[in-house]
Amino acid sequence: MLEFIYDVLEKFEQFILDHSWFAPLSTVLLPFIEALIPSLPLTILIGFNLNMMATIYGATQGTFLTVLLSTLGSFLGMLLIFIIIRVTLAPFFAKRVSENRYGKMFLNAVEGPNVFLILVIMSNPFLPSSILNYALSLTRTSVRRYLFLTITSRLIIIIFLVFLGSIFDIQNHPMNILWLALFYMALFGIWYFFYHHYRKNKPKNPEE
Repeated sequence: MLEFIYDVLEKFEQFILDHSWFAPLSTVLLPFIEALIPSLPLTILIGFNLNMMATIYGATQGTFLTVLLSTLGSFLGMLLIFIIIRVTLAPFFAKRVSENRYGKMFLNAVEGPNVFLILVIMSNPFLPSSILNYALSLTRTSVRRYLFLTITSRLIIIIFLVFLGSIFDIQNHPMNILWLALFYMALFGIWYFFYHHYRKNKPKNPEE
């Protein structure tokens, strides 16, 4: 699968270099397609976008455009899926999900007051964002809340992949994805430690 993707990207790279006007559209298009097809590796696609945009527009401008356009493309793809599922499948599947023990837990988390927990889950670049989007589309969460969660999580993921992806050079050294994953896990572990420590030592409300 990866060999096929790299082969396609290699041919695509030559096309973009010959037609530089297509680079911004490509930067939107690739994350858009990834949002529709869960099996595509977003890390590699963002690395490709960054490489192309930096080559054509320079490091600073190329990096900024990669973050902006990749976030836009990813968000539009997820929004399209959300609308399609909401209009067609959501009424049928929402009932089935609510009857399942774990499905009900997910619904309670998504539709409850704690937005931060869902945002943390959706901002994980190593979780299948497309599948999370399918699940979120089946809930009764408001469109306003969905837009906030999706735009914010996509921006966080794209920034993470762009800056750390450039450091680890994912496009030319795909095995560095492992180092990227370890780095993310370390950051998450540090955050969880301080969050757990804060909750443990948080002064209790006398009225509770």
